[in-house]
Amino acid sequence: MMKCIIGIRRLSSYVQPKLRETFELPNGFDYRTWFPMHMSVQLSKMEGKLRSVDMIIEVHDARIPITGRNKEFYDKLYAIRPHMLVLNKMDLIDMKTYKEPIEEYYKNIGINNIVWTDCKRRLGKAISDVKSNMLDLLRSEHRFNRSVKTEYQVMVVGIPNVGKSSLINSLRSNTMGVKHNAVIEGARPGVTVRVQNRVKIMDKPKVYILDTPGVLNPKVKDIESSMKLGICGLILESATNTKYLADYLLYYLNRTGDYSYIDLLNISEPSDNINEVLLQICKANDLKKNMMVGKGYQLLWDQEKAINKFINLYRKHKLADHCLDKELLF
Repeated sequence: MMKCIIGIRRLSSYVQPKLRETFELPNGFDYRTWFPMHMSVQLSKMEGKLRSVDMIIEVHDARIPITGRNKEFYDKLYAIRPHMLVLNKMDLIDMKTYKEPIEEYYKNIGINNIVWTDCKRRLGKAISDVKSNMLDLLRSEHRFNRSVKTEYQVMVVGIPNVGKSSLINSLRSNTMGVKHNAVIEGARPGVTVRVQNRVKIMDKPKVYILDTPGVLNPKVKDIESSMKLGICGLILESATNTKYLADYLLYYLNRTGDYSYIDLLNISEPSDNINEVLLQICKANDLKKNMMVGKGYQLLWDQEKAINKFINLYRKHKLADHCLDKELLF
């Protein structure tokens, strides 16, 4: 069995349930489905555009500020162009708790150009920070190369569904006063599936941006990273099993001492058994469905609805803490 281990934090007044020390998935779990073929093709196309690109903006999800970042990008793209890391969805984590340790983590590995955004709400200051940092990096690169530039081209990269298209539309709206979206946004991963034509986001100086498809790291092989990506909705649900995600979320919440799910789901006590928790959710919330059994229909507990209800506690930001990388930061 494949395993991962998370450090224990006991932060609740609830009686501690008997906890699993490792999280396990069936040996048949296939990581290849998490890296569709089009991702390899598009990564190669992105590399081919590098000659015409002056800098790279990487967008990542602030809920998993460390997990899932694509090392392939760093090796092939960031090393030869100025790079800015935009941590989007900052409204979904406690910035007072996490901002400083996250920035310290990245400074220790040589990444200093970090900007925080919430592109869905298009916060003016956050977008202005992105624009200001982008122009500083472009101008410093221009001075270094001592070449005459009449326009700049920026490539936006990142894993799926982290807000790359939202960032482009926000920048364009902020700098050019254009309200309609230049690139398509979506609430699910995979809306952008190929390297797009460039979009002008600024007139003085002329700056164009290339939107790119989300590309996962094909070398992610550990359960923890895979489950976190799935819980955050950064991979297509068809590529995994939602019960695995619910089981990992339960494991993670218990191991980090977050029992806020108990009251939110109207269940009686903590449990480390996903089947028990799903049954309690069904009973407490009267989740049933008609199913054909033998020659007739029977009203049975709807486990799928219970799974979705549990995972949505995280995705709809109902839990006490939504940073899934806290054990990597403290």
